[in-house]
Amino acid sequence: MPSLSLPLHSYGLRAAQASTARLVNCHVEQLPPDAKTPAVLVRSPGLASWGTVGTGPIEGTHTDHGLLYVVSGGGFYSVTSAAVATLRGAVGSSTEIDMESSTASVVIVSPPLAYHWTSPTFAQITDADFTTRGAGDVEFQGSRFLFREPSTGRFFGSDVNSATAYDALNFATAESSSDALVGLKVDHEEVFLAGEKTCEFWFNNGGSGFPYERMSNGVLELGCANGKTIAKLDNSIFWVASDGTVRRLDGFTPVRISTHAVETWLQTVTLVSLRAFSYSQSGHLWYLLTAPEGAFFYDATTGFWSERGTYGSEPEWNWAHPIKAFGKILIGSTVSNVIAELSPTTYDELGSTLRMEATWQPVYTEGRRAFHDSIEIVMDVGVGLTSGQGSAPEAMLSWSDDGGATFFNAPNKSIGPIGARRTRVTWHGLGSCASAHGRVYRFAVSDPIPVAVHDAILNYRVGRG
Repeated sequence: MPSLSLPLHSYGLRAAQASTARLVNCHVEQLPPDAKTPAVLVRSPGLASWGTVGTGPIEGTHTDHGLLYVVSGGGFYSVTSAAVATLRGAVGSSTEIDMESSTASVVIVSPPLAYHWTSPTFAQITDADFTTRGAGDVEFQGSRFLFREPSTGRFFGSDVNSATAYDALNFATAESSSDALVGLKVDHEEVFLAGEKTCEFWFNNGGSGFPYERMSNGVLELGCANGKTIAKLDNSIFWVASDGTVRRLDGFTPVRISTHAVETWLQTVTLVSLRAFSYSQSGHLWYLLTAPEGAFFYDATTGFWSERGTYGSEPEWNWAHPIKAFGKILIGSTVSNVIAELSPTTYDELGSTLRMEATWQPVYTEGRRAFHDSIEIVMDVGVGLTSGQGSAPEAMLSWSDDGGATFFNAPNKSIGPIGARRTRVTWHGLGSCASAHGRVYRFAVSDPIPVAVHDAILNYRVGRG
C-alpha cells in the first residue's frame, strides 16, 4: 500500500496532466528529521473579529507610536489597541496608498498628493517644491522622508527632521537606464530604486545637500513589473520582476523564487492590480501576492507556495494589508470596513466557511488500468467541537481521471467527534482508471476544526494492459 507524497505546494500548470498539485487555505509545516513523516499539511489561519474602521474598504495600514494607522474609504484614522478608531483627516480613496513615519509624524501618500499627521495636526503637504513633483511612494531614512516622483527616474526628500519642508535641490536621478522608477524601498539603510527595466542601490554618504549616491556595482539588469509588489521580509527584498518572475535579493543577486506555476498565474492577472505584503507568524515568513485573480503565499521558511481564497469568491481572497500590531497579525478587508485578526486558532473567516483543499499529483500506472481499492487520509482525528458545526466533522474526497478537468465526489467520511482518536478516514471501492492522465485525488475540509494531514495511503492493483 504505497503512500502518496503530500502535495507540498501549489504547482498547477496549464498542462494539467503535467502537474495538478494545489494547496488552498492550507500550507506545509516541516517536521524534525526523526518524525514519522517529513512534513504535515495544516489549515491556514482563520479570521477572528477585531474591529471596524471608517466606511471601507481598507486601503492601507501602518503602525508606530503605539497606534495602528488605517486608511479606510479615503479617511485616515488612528486606532488604539481596543479598536477605537479616530478620524484624523481625508486623503482620498486610492489603491495606491503608502504610509511611513518618523518619531514625530506619519506621512500618507495618495498619489500624487501627500498628507502628514503630526499630532494634533493633520494637513496636506503643500510646499511648492513637493507639489511640483508629486509622490508615488514614501520611505524614511537619514532623518528625512524620501519619495518616488511618478513617471520619472527621480526620487527626492524632505528637509531633515521635517515632513512639511522641501528644497528643490533635494533630489537625485537613477541614471543607469532611461526607464522610469516604479518603486522605492529602504532596507538596511540602503535605498532600493526599482525601475521598469533596471534596479539600483543608493546609500546616504553623510554629505551635505541631498547626500545620496549610487553604490558601486549597485545596478541590476532586471526591472520591476509593479512597484506595489516590493516588500521586505527575512532581511531581504522581494518583488515581481520585469521578466515575470518573483525575485528575492541575496546581496545584489536577484534570486528567482517563483515556480513555473506561479509565473503562469502571473501571466493571467491584471498587473496593475497586483499587490504584495509580508508578515511573519508562528515561525512562517510570508510574502503574499494578491490580485482579483487570486492570492499566492510564499513561505520563506520552507520555500513552498500555497494559495488562499474566500469561500464563494474564489479565486479571490478578500483580504490585504496584513500588519503586526498590538501583538496580533491584523488584516483588512478589501470589500468592507472590517479589520480582522489572522488567527491560527480560528478555523473559519468571521463565522463564514474556510474551506481547506489539497490536490495530489496524478497517480500514473504507465497506461495500464489501475483498480483503486481504498485510500486512507492519515490525519489528526477526534478534534471536533463540543457543539454546532464541527461537532461531527467530515472530510471530503473527489477524484479525476482526466487530468483534473472533471472531478467526481465520494461520500463524505467522519473525522470523528471530539475524543474519537481511533477514527480512520478511509474510502473503499474507488473504481478503476485507464486514463493516460492518471488519477488525481482532492481532499477538503470545511468544518471549523484544526486540520493536520500527515499521509495518504493508497491501495490499488494494476492490470495487465
